[in-house]
Amino acid sequence: MRTQVTETSIEAYHSSSRRNVGKLQCDRIAEYVERAGTATIAEIAKALHMEKSSVSGRRNELIAAGRLVLAGERKCSVMNRTVQAVKVPAKQQSLFQ
Repeated sequence: MRTQVTETSIEAYHSSSRRNVGKLQCDRIAEYVERAGTATIAEIAKALHMEKSSVSGRRNELIAAGRLVLAGERKCSVMNRTVQAVKVPAKQQSLFQ
């Protein structure tokens, strides 16, 4: 019985629905940042009702994929601290205008 649970858990971990959730989150984050201009992890999390840890992981994936770039440090409107913000790269931004 224990083997079946382990195999089921592994299958669930590698399932396409799990990847689809990550892709959907990435798309939502990228769209929000494009509309906002720049955004911090806390601002994205608050606006999209997501956990900051989830936003952080997806943000890193989006940066690695070239869909977002670091925009420098600024004061976060949620945390009221200076943190790193992200933005859509200039060439992608021009596609939406």
